[in-house]
Amino acid sequence: MHKILVAGNPDYGLSKSIKFVYPDATFVSRTHGGFDLSIPSKQRELAELSMDYDVFIAVSCIWRFAQTEYVQEVAKRWIERKHGYIISIGSSADTPVKGTPWMYPAEKKALRAYCRQLSQISAGENDCKLKITYLSPGNIHTPNQDEKMPGTLKLEPAYIASTIKWLIDQPDSINLSELCLDRII
Repeated sequence: MHKILVAGNPDYGLSKSIKFVYPDATFVSRTHGGFDLSIPSKQRELAELSMDYDVFIAVSCIWRFAQTEYVQEVAKRWIERKHGYIISIGSSADTPVKGTPWMYPAEKKALRAYCRQLSQISAGENDCKLKITYLSPGNIHTPNQDEKMPGTLKLEPAYIASTIKWLIDQPDSINLSELCLDRII
């Protein structure tokens, strides 16, 4: 049985579906536990808390690259202890290049690049058994996304949560460094 820490609000979206799959998981967010992860001191506090867990799921997308920063804080400590599994929820918006001032795609590209960099740590010939997965879903069915993008095909949060469970259930010797999900029908 894995001890799981999730950066995300268990009352909303993907985190709510993760809570259904893993009812014993611990959730932290600005509205759940007072973790405003845009604040560096709270990122460090989250990293310290994470040391009591073996799976960390970074769901909370905090703007201004804070998601990458809090994943980095957790990863620094987990690299030192040489084991664990970090799953970062990215976005399929990280791949296209559009002429727009919207920072979200650039922020997700940074998270993706950082996760790729981290996944090379365990791939080398060392004793670090840290697993890293960057999970890149397309649009997710949430009230916010339904309002912003009506008529767009969306993934159900429950499906993504079941994919996360599948990732966690993989053998310790296997790391899926990146997985992209999109709805086509």
